[in-house]
Amino acid sequence: MNKSSPLSLNCRTVRKKLSAFEDREISSALRFRIEAHLAACSDCQQALADLHHLWRALEDAIPTQPQPDFSHKIMRKINEQPKPRIFNWIRALDLMFPAPIALAAMVVLGLVVGGWMGRTAMEDNMMVTAPQRQSVTLEALDVFAPTPKGSLAQGYLLLVSDATQVK
Repeated sequence: MNKSSPLSLNCRTVRKKLSAFEDREISSALRFRIEAHLAACSDCQQALADLHHLWRALEDAIPTQPQPDFSHKIMRKINEQPKPRIFNWIRALDLMFPAPIALAAMVVLGLVVGGWMGRTAMEDNMMVTAPQRQSVTLEALDVFAPTPKGSLAQGYLLLVSDATQVK
């Protein structure tokens, strides 16, 4: 409701003050202004009626009574010693060191998978005949020679040895 008088209140202000108005916690001047507004505004009259209805509903509410031994139960729970809990070391380590535990799990997984793959490769290698296995082993050991076959050092030594033999 629009008011043109400077003493009049708007609906929003009146609705904020309705509870204090009912409890007589406001000054007489403000009370007079609210009563004047309520006389002219049906929306605020309905809000006041709703407030009255709410207060009546709260007064008619059934009072609740606690159980007779309620306070004894509460005091027993307060004075009761807490039960000792079993400490979970694995969970504590996981919380303190999450990265090292994950790393250890990956290492174990890598060892298991690597062992399985190596065993599979060895079983495949067992199907090779003995002379073939010996040549593969010798070629593999050639890596440790001072000049492995096909290396640049072997090529240099071959050139030098050919040059010395020609003279």
